[in-house]
Amino acid sequence: AAEAPPPEPVLTEAEGWTVRNLRMGPEEGVPLVLIHGFGGDLLSWQFNQPDLAADRPVVALDLPGHGGSSKSVTGGDVAWLAAQVRSALAALGIGRAHLAGQSLGGAVALQMALDEPDRIASVSLVCPSGLGREINMDYIGGFIAADRRREMKATVEALFVDPAFVSRDMVDDLLKYKRLDGVLAALRTIADAVFAGGQQAQVFTDRLATMKPPVQVIWGEADRIIPAAHAQAVPTRHVLPGTGHMVHIERPAEVNRLIAEFAAAADR
Repeated sequence: AAEAPPPEPVLTEAEGWTVRNLRMGPEEGVPLVLIHGFGGDLLSWQFNQPDLAADRPVVALDLPGHGGSSKSVTGGDVAWLAAQVRSALAALGIGRAHLAGQSLGGAVALQMALDEPDRIASVSLVCPSGLGREINMDYIGGFIAADRRREMKATVEALFVDPAFVSRDMVDDLLKYKRLDGVLAALRTIADAVFAGGQQAQVFTDRLATMKPPVQVIWGEADRIIPAAHAQAVPTRHVLPGTGHMVHIERPAEVNRLIAEFAAAADR
């Protein structure tokens, strides 16, 4: 028999916005929801989602202003983004979920765990924001400003230890995304709110100890966007040598194993 084609992303109407999302895996089990970082989209999990969906439903989604989701961003700070993701989960019929958040998605996941602790089963943070003030604003500003292939390539290479990960297709896709109506305004609104004054506006370190859902952090030791030293705030931490800010793309098998094992332990 021919293999079934891979699932395609769909658009779902949430409260006040349209969320592009991609579901994989079985129907049964507590779903894992994947939240990408600033300027990314659900495809940044393409080396993680199929593997993680082997034994539970896994939903990747595009944040407002990103990917194929609505480009209108009225708030832009972490609390606003978390509220939007909550409305998306309600629209998708997801009551309780594990969260994995990368970069900005990590801060969104932490906010969600604080807002509705009984609905979040576990939190896996991948090179997250939200654990310290420092952020590489040259990267954020460079990403917003880049409108040519060479600028975009040079900017995005900062995400990886090995620049070979930055393919021509990746650069072209990012430039295409940035030319969509409303994207630049959305990125500026989010950056101004989340990185106000050139640093991370929202830091959760003092609330980690009282947080109800279990939290782990996975970090690329050579991260040039957010210092891996911020991982020290989380007792359950895995710092992977020779990797950067996109550790889930650079070392997918290891990251997938850590996320799957953590979620399974939380389910038990």
